Amino acid sequence: MMRVADICCGAGYFSHGFKQAGYEVDYGVDNWRPAIETYNKFIGNGKQEDLSQFYPGRNDYDVVVIGGTPCQDFSRANKKRNIFSKRAQLVLDYCRIIEAIKPEAFVFENVMGLAKWAEAAMFELKDYKVTKNIVDTTEYGVPQYRKRKIFIGSRSKHIRLQAPMTPPLTVGEVFSEMDDNWGFTNHSPETIAKFKEVHTREWVNTKNGDYSSTIRLQQDEPACTVVNVKKFQILHPTEDRSITIAEAMALQGIPPWYIPLGSDTDKAVQIANAVPPTLAYHIAKTIKTPYQRRLG
Repeated sequence: MMRVADICCGAGYFSHGFKQAGYEVDYGVDNWRPAIETYNKFIGNGKQEDLSQFYPGRNDYDVVVIGGTPCQDFSRANKKRNIFSKRAQLVLDYCRIIEAIKPEAFVFENVMGLAKWAEAAMFELKDYKVTKNIVDTTEYGVPQYRKRKIFIGSRSKHIRLQAPMTPPLTVGEVFSEMDDNWGFTNHSPETIAKFKEVHTREWVNTKNGDYSSTIRLQQDEPACTVVNVKKFQILHPTEDRSITIAEAMALQGIPPWYIPLGSDTDKAVQIANAVPPTLAYHIAKTIKTPYQRRLG
């Protein structure tokens, strides 16, 4: 059985997708306590550590390392982005960990705005054949437009992702299948009145009020990229309110029982940071194929 180590594991949704594909998860590493508590509840063996101070030894040859370092300083939506910040340079710590463990394969996920120097660091890892894949999660059974860069390195051959031939899921389809809805935000009458005026499927700035940006979902389309629903207002397609935490989970393709721990704000951040488990599952299956005969 192929084994996985998850770097910057967050709540463990990346790991969950690999478990669903038949991998054994060794451990996850993250420095944020609420995420590690969630990871330990659903995955197990999560370590709360500063990645820059994490120095693993080499494991068995069949380890796959997965992960994605914090993306805030690469995101074009962040007006204070700094691609050379200490947090951004955790990409180099991820590469250092790859060189220490020397896994059979690795996966690195990040936003479209990932800096050129960070991309170059992936291709400079010795003894790996690396591919850069641009994916949109709507093509992988996830009901939201979420474009990401996925780097896959393998010792044996170049591995490229190929999306399954599945029709995109819509917001209406996913919401209609929800059995339990929770995590509502209490809006003031003034905020609700403001929401009534928002009909666009594009992000709009709201200068008056507590929220920096607002967008209205459409019933017959996939959702926009799910961000922190306690910071940005992603509006329900037919109701004048922001979507709930449970609805955000559904749009990420997260099972309804895999509820993150912590405050509602902590939950919203963990969900926004997630690699959708369905995408993770397809990545895991793609990587496993070249090693299936040898590793089982």
